[in-house]
Amino acid sequence: MAFFVVQTKTGSEVLAAAMLEQHLGLATYLPEVTQRRRRAGGRQPLFPGYLFVESEPASFVRSAVDGQPGVVRTVAVDHVPCRVEAAVVEALRARVAAVNAQGGLPAHPFKPGDAVRLTQGPLAGLEAVFVGPTTPAERVEVLLRFLGRQQVTRVAPEELEAVGNPVGIEERPRRTRGRGRPIRVQS
Repeated sequence: MAFFVVQTKTGSEVLAAAMLEQHLGLATYLPEVTQRRRRAGGRQPLFPGYLFVESEPASFVRSAVDGQPGVVRTVAVDHVPCRVEAAVVEALRARVAAVNAQGGLPAHPFKPGDAVRLTQGPLAGLEAVFVGPTTPAERVEVLLRFLGRQQVTRVAPEELEAVGNPVGIEERPRRTRGRGRPIRVQS
């Protein structure tokens, strides 16, 4: 047995999995993790828009899978469906179970562009701009001015606090109103 990767409509992963199981009798695996973010609660797909379908390679009928509600297509390279070995999917299942047992993906209240200050470690006290999460692991990226230039650094979200406009990272005033039309200031 092998697993095949199927692209679904975003938000229709559960529907696509149910249709593949009901109509074609295929076993599916949709990795879902607990989300501890501000607005997204409960379980969400780890890979939005994708799921795994288990089948014998010789009996996998790509056109039947692609025709199911919620399915966009079977992921393929050079018209050959992408296979994922069962051992890889089992390792993924174990990792997802471990993440969910620890309470889910790490939560942080920051969104890209937010001003933050490092509170711990050798860079404590420096202000930066939040770039975003790096992986489902517990690290995020921040952009800070250090040694005369801007650097991207990875830190744990617990080491950050929100601040106003960060020091050393200035916002430029707008010079156009869009489409190249200048803003004219009356004297």
